[in-house]
Amino acid sequence: MVSQKKESPTNEIDLKMKQTTYIILTIVTLIFIVVFTLQNTSEVRISLLFWDIKTSLALLIFSLFALGVLTAIFILTLIIIALKSTLRKDEKIISALQEPNDLNPDRKVETE
Repeated sequence: MVSQKKESPTNEIDLKMKQTTYIILTIVTLIFIVVFTLQNTSEVRISLLFWDIKTSLALLIFSLFALGVLTAIFILTLIIIALKSTLRKDEKIISALQEPNDLNPDRKVETE
Protein backbone atom coordinates (compact mmCIF):
# COMPACT_ATOMS: atom_id res chain seq x y z
CA MET A 1 0.00 0.00 0.00
CA VAL A 2 1.04 3.53 -0.66
CA SER A 3 0.98 5.64 2.45
CA GLN A 4 -0.67 8.98 2.01
CA LYS A 5 0.86 11.92 3.75
CA LYS A 6 -1.79 13.74 5.75
CA GLU A 7 -1.49 17.48 5.81
CA SER A 8 -1.73 19.23 9.12
CA PRO A 9 -4.53 21.76 9.63
CA THR A 10 -1.94 24.54 9.54
CA ASN A 11 -0.78 23.52 6.06
CA GLU A 12 -4.38 23.37 4.82
CA ILE A 13 -5.04 26.85 6.20
CA ASP A 14 -1.85 28.17 4.57
CA LEU A 15 -2.87 26.65 1.24
CA LYS A 16 -6.35 28.17 1.45
CA MET A 17 -4.85 31.56 2.36
CA LYS A 18 -2.51 31.41 -0.63
CA GLN A 19 -5.39 30.48 -2.94
CA THR A 20 -7.57 33.27 -1.55
CA THR A 21 -4.74 35.78 -1.90
CA TYR A 22 -4.14 34.66 -5.49
CA ILE A 23 -7.84 35.03 -6.36
CA ILE A 24 -8.04 38.49 -4.76
CA LEU A 25 -4.90 39.69 -6.57
CA THR A 26 -6.24 38.34 -9.86
CA ILE A 27 -9.56 40.15 -9.42
CA VAL A 28 -7.84 43.43 -8.46
CA THR A 29 -5.52 43.13 -11.48
CA LEU A 30 -8.43 42.49 -13.84
CA ILE A 31 -10.33 45.48 -12.43
CA PHE A 32 -7.21 47.63 -12.90
CA ILE A 33 -6.89 46.47 -16.52
CA VAL A 34 -10.55 47.22 -17.29
CA VAL A 35 -10.39 50.69 -15.71
CA PHE A 36 -7.11 51.45 -17.48
CA THR A 37 -8.55 50.36 -20.82
CA LEU A 38 -11.72 52.41 -20.40
CA GLN A 39 -9.76 55.53 -19.47
CA ASN A 40 -7.28 55.25 -22.37
CA THR A 41 -9.52 54.74 -25.38
CA SER A 42 -8.10 57.63 -27.41
CA GLU A 43 -6.51 56.71 -30.71
CA VAL A 44 -2.85 57.29 -31.36
CA ARG A 45 -1.03 57.27 -34.66
CA ILE A 46 2.18 55.26 -34.93
CA SER A 47 4.52 55.99 -37.82
CA LEU A 48 7.53 53.76 -38.36
CA LEU A 49 9.33 53.82 -41.70
CA PHE A 50 6.65 52.72 -44.17
CA TRP A 51 4.01 51.84 -41.59
CA ASP A 52 1.29 54.16 -40.45
CA ILE A 53 -1.03 52.59 -37.88
CA LYS A 54 -3.87 53.99 -35.78
CA THR A 55 -4.62 52.12 -32.57
CA SER A 56 -5.95 52.77 -29.09
CA LEU A 57 -3.50 53.97 -26.47
CA ALA A 58 -4.36 51.10 -24.12
CA LEU A 59 -3.69 48.50 -26.83
CA LEU A 60 -0.37 50.15 -27.64
CA ILE A 61 0.74 50.18 -23.99
CA PHE A 62 -0.32 46.56 -23.39
CA SER A 63 1.41 45.45 -26.61
CA LEU A 64 4.65 47.15 -25.63
CA PHE A 65 4.43 45.66 -22.13
CA ALA A 66 3.92 42.17 -23.59
CA LEU A 67 6.85 42.72 -25.95
CA GLY A 68 9.02 43.70 -22.99
CA VAL A 69 7.97 40.61 -21.03
CA LEU A 70 8.73 38.33 -24.00
CA THR A 71 12.11 39.99 -24.48
CA ALA A 72 12.96 39.50 -20.80
CA ILE A 73 11.90 35.83 -20.95
CA PHE A 74 14.07 35.28 -24.03
CA ILE A 75 17.13 36.90 -22.46
CA LEU A 76 16.67 35.08 -19.14
CA THR A 77 16.31 31.77 -21.00
CA LEU A 78 19.65 32.37 -22.71
CA ILE A 79 21.25 33.20 -19.36
CA ILE A 80 19.83 30.04 -17.76
CA ILE A 81 21.11 27.88 -20.63
CA ALA A 82 24.59 29.41 -20.30
CA LEU A 83 24.62 28.87 -16.52
CA LYS A 84 23.50 25.24 -16.87
CA SER A 85 26.27 24.64 -19.40
CA THR A 86 28.84 26.13 -17.04
CA LEU A 87 27.47 24.03 -14.18
CA ARG A 88 27.77 20.81 -16.21
CA LYS A 89 31.37 21.63 -17.12
CA ASP A 90 32.22 22.37 -13.48
CA GLU A 91 30.57 19.13 -12.32
CA LYS A 92 32.69 17.16 -14.83
CA ILE A 93 35.85 18.85 -13.55
CA ILE A 94 34.90 18.12 -9.94
CA SER A 95 34.16 14.46 -10.64
CA ALA A 96 37.45 14.12 -12.56
CA LEU A 97 39.36 15.64 -9.65
CA GLN A 98 37.71 13.27 -7.16
CA GLU A 99 38.68 10.10 -9.07
CA PRO A 100 41.94 8.33 -8.22
CA ASN A 101 44.67 8.87 -10.82
CA ASP A 102 48.17 7.64 -11.62
CA LEU A 103 49.87 10.27 -9.45
CA ASN A 104 47.73 9.59 -6.40
CA PRO A 105 45.94 6.20 -6.61
CA ASP A 106 44.61 6.41 -3.04
CA ARG A 107 42.89 9.74 -3.60
CA LYS A 108 39.34 9.80 -2.32
CA VAL A 109 37.84 13.18 -1.69
CA GLU A 110 35.03 13.37 0.82
CA THR A 111 32.19 15.69 -0.08
CA GLU A 112 29.64 17.07 2.31
